[in-house]
Parts: sequence; structure tokens; C-alpha cells
Amino acid sequence: MPPRYAATVSCPSCGTRFQAPIEQILDVRVDPSAKSRVLGGSVNVAVCPSCGTGGALNLPFIYHDPDNEVALLYLPIDSGPSEVERQKAAGRLTRQLMDAMPMEERKGYLLQPETFISVESLVKRLFEIEGISEDEMARSQEQREFVAALLEAPQESWPNMVAERESLVDIGLFAFVEYVLQVVTSSGQQTAETEKVEALHEYLVGETETGRQLARRSTIVRSFAEDPTRESLLNALIEAPDAETVQMLVGSGIQFMDYAFFQALNQHIEEATSTEAQQKLQTLRRSILDQRDELAKRGEGELRDRALLLQRLMATDDPRKMANSHLSELDDLFFTVLGAQINEAQKAGDEGALGDLNRISRAVNEVMESTMPPEIALTRRLMAAPSDEQLDKQLNSIRGLLTPAFLQFLEALQESLVAQGQDEAAARVSKIQARAQQIAPAPAVAEPAQGSESPERPVTQEPTTPSGLIIAKR
Repeated sequence: MPPRYAATVSCPSCGTRFQAPIEQILDVRVDPSAKSRVLGGSVNVAVCPSCGTGGALNLPFIYHDPDNEVALLYLPIDSGPSEVERQKAAGRLTRQLMDAMPMEERKGYLLQPETFISVESLVKRLFEIEGISEDEMARSQEQREFVAALLEAPQESWPNMVAERESLVDIGLFAFVEYVLQVVTSSGQQTAETEKVEALHEYLVGETETGRQLARRSTIVRSFAEDPTRESLLNALIEAPDAETVQMLVGSGIQFMDYAFFQALNQHIEEATSTEAQQKLQTLRRSILDQRDELAKRGEGELRDRALLLQRLMATDDPRKMANSHLSELDDLFFTVLGAQINEAQKAGDEGALGDLNRISRAVNEVMESTMPPEIALTRRLMAAPSDEQLDKQLNSIRGLLTPAFLQFLEALQESLVAQGQDEAAARVSKIQARAQQIAPAPAVAEPAQGSESPERPVTQEPTTPSGLIIAKR
């Protein structure tokens, strides 16, 4: 994973000093959501937790899409006092990106990334790469300006403003409003700006046709997500207001689409009280079948991709580095393929293949754990213990980590698993918690020494950006 940093920012409005996370390497294969953050203009944006003042930090970053062999470098003018310094900054980012990749995946295009001095020009280039037209880009910009105008205007003027620009109110506009809402609420504090954005979102949801449609879609999808059964899926599909809702439900409920599901749908068709209702249900059935078949084909392709990734991990000299650069592909499907290969090697008695597969398994699990919160990574290792004896051995080896906070985490996790119906996993966590409580050291009571003072922390010199922001590694 690319290193994480924080910028210490001084708010120009109220003077509050706070830390904001910053990104320097955005690799869409490691983190697919990086693309939407760049397109949405949400990279390296800070919002003051006290007054809500926000803005871009104007820090350089590099965007990488290995599938399209694209590297886009944002290098603002103030990245260095001279062109030589700017090129050094560019070289550091490029080198950092390449160092995170295995040698066999480093290609020539990485040495000459396309360079941009404004985020707008980089986003425009990314739109072109994604096949988005000039008209679509212009519409997106117009929507952003419209949202800004609404936020500046008094609320009583919103009805007339929205009526005049109703053609701009679509899913794209809602996506931008929701992004702005996410930015202003990220500090966790309620400000006047937060309240204004929340009010605008609420108004658009309640007073526009697109908003009401999206709210209905959200309600229907959530009703299935909260009670995922064959019956609730069928009811949600029948109530779906549009094709997009049907697509979302099919994608999340494909495991329930068995013979009994289609038998129940056919019964609804036969019992329809009008020809129009019957035709609507028949169209729904055809759409569900087509989408299910498409998902099955896509699943076969993803299965081949994961098998190919496993082969490449077996062949590379640095499986950890390759796993890091394919982080988003280390999903349940990958571990299913890995588990199947291990079982086959065990059945065949192929010790060489089994050793290689176990080596890859350890490397991939180490990479996965490095991205998790410490409590989850620790629990994951404990749950993998093959026996109670091995569990006790692991717990004794990490006795100092069995703190009250960790034991509380296990209790909360066990309750969450029970609520989700994962009884087997909940029982395992309960056993880990019980054994950990027995092995954990007794909490020590610290007695402050008479007349002693807390030692001062050493002062460290932290690097700064050209704009004077203090950058500190997390």
C-alpha cells in the first residue's frame, strides 16, 4: 500500500490547526474508488472542523491506471521554487509508484507520465480516457456551478432556481451534492455550512422527481438488504420503479435466484389481474434472466482473472509486492481459487506445489492484514488457529496485546456476528474472548511519582510542502 500522510493545516478563517489526510499515489487497481475521487475533485481536500471552511490543498499526486497503461501526474506550479525542483518532485512520485510494483509490471509509460499543472486539465484528460464527451464534461461543470449557486442563495429562492434549471437535476447532480455533503460532514462537527448542504440535499430529494425516484430506489434496495431472502428479493423486484433498481437487486441477490424463485415469479404472472400487469411481470422475468446470465459470464471471466493472478504470484520473485499492486483483486473469489488449488495439491500429494501455494497464501494474508485495523488483523489470525492448543499458544505469545479495549472489541464483534446470523463465527469469537480473558495480564494501576513531571516529547523537524503545510507520516 502507498504510504499514508497527513497535512497539518491552519484554517484561514478561524485559525484552527487540524490534520487532513492527503494522497500522493492513486492506483485504481489497488483502490478502484480512486477514479471517482479524482473525477469528483475530492483528492486532497480539507475542511475545517471548527468553522466548516474547506478547499483544495493543491498538493501534487500521480494517478495510475495499469489496465489502460495511463499515468497522470498533477504537478502544480508551486510544487517547487524552480523547474529543477518541480522535476525532482515528479521523479519522487514516479519512483514511489514504481517501487510499490513488482519488477515485471514496471513499463515504459511510467517513466513519462502525462503532466498537468491544474486539476481541471487532469480531470478533463481522464474524462477523455474514460470516453466521456465534451458535452458531458460541460454538463458536469454546469451542474457543479449550479450547486454552488444554490448553496450561496437563500433557501426561499431554491424552488424558482430549480424550476428554471430542472434539466440539470439528474443522478449526476445528486452524486455531486452527496460528495459535498460527505466533505462538509467529515469533521464530525455541525456547522452552518453543513446544515445548508443537508438542507439542500433534503430539498432536492423531497421536491424533485429524480430525488423522489432515488429515495424510492434506496428504500426498496434497503428493504431487501435488511432482510435478504428469496421472498423479499422477489417483492423488491416487483416494486422496483426502474431498470437501474432491478439491476442493483439482481446483482446483490443473485444467490437467491434458484428454481423456487422463478417458480414464485411465474405464479405472480399467472395470478396477474390484468393483461398489462402480466406483460410487466413477463418483461421483468426476461430482464432478470438476461442480467443473471450476464453476471454469470462476468463471473466466469473474473474467475479466470483470479486464477491468472494466482499463477503470476507463483511466478514472481516478490509475491508481497505484486499482491500489494493487485489489492482490489484479493477478494473472496481469489481466496476460493487459492483454497481449491491447495486442496488439489493436497489430494495429489504434490509437496512442491503445496509449498508454493502456502507461501503465496502467507504473503497474501500478510498484505491483507497490513490494510486492516490492528484489532481485526489480530482476530483474523486467532480465528485461523487450527486447534484450541494452537489458539492458547498464540494468545500466550501476544499476552501483552490482550488489553481491555481488545476484549471489548471481541465482545462487540461477537454480538455483531450473532445479529448477522453468523452463529458459527460468533461461537468462535466467543471462545477466543473467553480464552483471552483467562490469559490476559491483570490491568496495572499506575502510581504517579511524587514531584515527577511528564517528559517533553522530542521535537521533530517535519517536511513541508511549497505552500507551507506540514506533512507528517501516519
